[in-house]
Formats: sequence, structure tokens, C-alpha cells
Amino acid sequence: MTDYPAMHDLGRIDVVALYETPILSRDVALDVDAVQAAWPEFEGAFDSLQGRKMMGLIYGGSTVYRLASVRLDRDSDNPLGLDETTIPGGDYLRLRLRGDAPDIYEQISAAFDALFALADHDANRPHIESYRREGEVDCLVPIGSPS
Repeated sequence: MTDYPAMHDLGRIDVVALYETPILSRDVALDVDAVQAAWPEFEGAFDSLQGRKMMGLIYGGSTVYRLASVRLDRDSDNPLGLDETTIPGGDYLRLRLRGDAPDIYEQISAAFDALFALADHDANRPHIESYRREGEVDCLVPIGSPS
């Protein structure tokens, strides 16, 4: 296995450990136009985006893109009727993209290509686009524990 951190043209690649995380989600077709159209409605349904962590999840070989928000205490009643599930914990390769929108979003596919080229990925867990803040996206690919 490659030593981490490692550098790539798009940024630094690290191994990070994630905890199992409860989320509220909605599935849409894994199609760029469908995904782009679904985000504003998904985000707009919440009372506020303050404190939210928004993510997109894709399971290996899937035709489904899962729009997700980490479940917050104020979501206890799930008034939006969203699906309730969890993001599996474990080790992930992470490449953090930084830049201006919309250019940063155009780099996501290349970031995942770079991560999959390095990773012996775990197809039972999703790869994740984690939207940290404007201009910063973490691309995460699940891996087995590093040796």
C-alpha cells in the first residue's frame, strides 16, 4: 500500500477513519443532471443549513446517488419524511479539493479516479462527496485497514 499522506496534482491524499454516522437521505438517479437538479430542493427542505454536513454517497456499481445530511438533534421527528440510514465507519482514502465553485465540482470525478487508482476499495461501503464548506469538498473512497 502507498504511504500516506501522498500528493496528487489535485491535492493531498490521506487515510482517515470515519465513525458510523446517522443520516437523513433521499435517493436520485446517478445522472449528473438529476443530481444537480436534486440538490437545491434537498437543501431547501431543511429549516436551516447551519450545522449541517451535506454529502453525496454512491455505492459500488450503483445507479443511485444518495443525497445526505448528517442527522442533527433537531431532526428527531424527521418532519421531512426522509430516509434514515447510516454511513458506515472505517478507513477511507481522502482527497480534499479546494477552489472556487463551479470549477471545484468539475474536479470531483478526477479526484475519485485518482483515489480508485490507489485504493483496494471496499465495495460494500459508499464512496462519499463531503461538502465541507463553499470551495471545499472531501472525496472519500472506503478501503480496508491500512497495513
